[in-house]
Amino acid sequence: MQSTSRESRSAQRFRLVISNPSFRRLWGIGIASTTMRWMETVALGIFVFELTGSPFWVAVIGFLRMIPMLLLGPTIGLISDRVNRKVLMGSTLGILSGVYVIMAILVVTGRIELWHICVGATLAGVMWATDFPVRRAMIGDAVGQDGISTAIGIDMASSNFSRVIGPLGAGAFLATLGIEAAYITGAILFAIGSTLAFTLPPVDRPQKSQERFGYFANLSQGLKHVKADQIIVVTLLITIVMNIFGFPYQHMVPVIGAETLKVGPLLVGVLLATEGVGATTGSLVIALKARPSGFTRIYSFGSIMFLIAIFSFSLAPSFWMALPILLIGGFSMSGFATMQSIIVISSTPTEIRGRVLGVLAASIGTGPLGALMVGGLAVWWGANHAVTAIAVVGLILTIISLLAWPKYLRSTVVNKSSSAFVGR
Repeated sequence: MQSTSRESRSAQRFRLVISNPSFRRLWGIGIASTTMRWMETVALGIFVFELTGSPFWVAVIGFLRMIPMLLLGPTIGLISDRVNRKVLMGSTLGILSGVYVIMAILVVTGRIELWHICVGATLAGVMWATDFPVRRAMIGDAVGQDGISTAIGIDMASSNFSRVIGPLGAGAFLATLGIEAAYITGAILFAIGSTLAFTLPPVDRPQKSQERFGYFANLSQGLKHVKADQIIVVTLLITIVMNIFGFPYQHMVPVIGAETLKVGPLLVGVLLATEGVGATTGSLVIALKARPSGFTRIYSFGSIMFLIAIFSFSLAPSFWMALPILLIGGFSMSGFATMQSIIVISSTPTEIRGRVLGVLAASIGTGPLGALMVGGLAVWWGANHAVTAIAVVGLILTIISLLAWPKYLRSTVVNKSSSAFVGR
């Protein structure tokens, strides 16, 4: 009877979230932008490796796509707490659509050069930097505290499904039409996202603060709340570890696919799409089943299992052995990615949510350091050994973090207006 009651409440929350018109538009924006993000990750990785023959330049492109999150995430978070978020998001997406049109023209006319790709990747990174402090904050505002875990779970499930169609699309485009097809698709998807943003229902203007703008002022605001909440502190520490020593492996998948697994662009896309299938499945399970008492455990064990999976992937001798490993890795990764946003949003007051999510974006933005590191290791030691090394270090640091704060695994994430660290 109790189990039936819980299932009924889960189904009710799911229906309420899906029926929310603001959430549906924000969800659609996420689908459009993340599909292009993963298409670009694979397409540029393959294209740049074919163009330069250097795994380091593949890593540099990844660095440029992520560095705006580190440099701009907190400032965007502060701005999003002061201005009309839907205008900020719609304008950013519209500008990026125009950038991709220009990139497509450069490719079609045969004028594309490596520096053009670098500039395009950096501008795309500016858009990714707005996702956490702007779009995710708007999702929290739209659905309220009770609907956050369900809404983020649904959003992450669709985001992870984009990890299926994005890489598959990239592989198909590179094998047939060329990189220009990916850029044209991006221009269309970002135009759709911009339209959805500008047609969002009216929302209350964020409460203005008397504090000054600026990167360090914003960091101090977000960090003041972060330091007082041990759950957020540990969550951000693991976030930094995962982004430096975990996710950079994705930049090496095109290199490993070509050099070790001996597959073409289409099957490289299949590799990352398989990870996306696992991640989609995991996110859906979390959206329906996760409870606040288990959020930190899902986050922690998902992180550990993901690092073990990418370690195993680096040792896989064949394409067919790599596939199930990445499926498991994607399922595990969903625990990290979904719980990350839920934990931080749930533990943060609405009026400073953008700023704290900006600190989260900066933590995610440490990924460029990992991208350069894995690229350098790949040149010196080979792509497979580079991924092995970062996975081992990431696993050790994650376990140390959890051993240093054992109460984290027994904690319950509670309402933002309550105490944020409650032992079970």
